[in-house]
Amino acid sequence: MAKNRIRFTISSGNVEKSFSCDSYKWIHHLAVKKLKVDELKAIYNGKFPPSRMFILDMIEFLRKSDDLLDRFLKSRGGLLADDLLSIDHDEVRQLLKKEFPELVEQFSTGGTRVIKRRQNVDLTPLEGMGKKK
Repeated sequence: MAKNRIRFTISSGNVEKSFSCDSYKWIHHLAVKKLKVDELKAIYNGKFPPSRMFILDMIEFLRKSDDLLDRFLKSRGGLLADDLLSIDHDEVRQLLKKEFPELVEQFSTGGTRVIKRRQNVDLTPLEGMGKKK
């Protein structure tokens, strides 16, 4: 089986420096353990998760296996406020469809829930409550 590669890129706001690394292990880890499912769904739908904790967890996870990423972040003092972050959404989608079809099914069926209101509710049993005796 060929190893998949999911490109995650950090670019400085003024685009002077950028770094790309493989985030396959991170996405695979999330899907196997069913962690951060809402963020995975966002990536699957082509949006980068806005959650700061998702980004910090991902970077911490990837730093352990990628010395170059660790050196890049240390050389510039970590993530900066104006950094642009991106991930290869198509590769994430292909990985999830191929290896985790039940998760993809959950994404498609787990849409917004519609709560229907009852037309008439009989409140007469509650009329005596709340009155001082």
